[in-house]
Amino acid sequence: MKEYEVVRVVAIRDGRFSSQQPEFLRHPQVGDVGTIVMDHGTAFEVECCERGTGVTIWLSAMFPDELQPA
Repeated sequence: MKEYEVVRVVAIRDGRFSSQQPEFLRHPQVGDVGTIVMDHGTAFEVECCERGTGVTIWLSAMFPDELQPA
């Protein structure tokens, strides 16, 4: 996977977001589709936007095993 690739969330590691307040509208969910906006080496920064408006639903670091190409 690489920057600007469209990906789907296929898993979320146990409890990663359960105790945090979301910075955007909500936390990532399995099935969400987003775009890789940065490669951190061991994780990817992924942004999921609302269709039509472009409003960011969430922006989060995601591990490669949580994603697959869409």
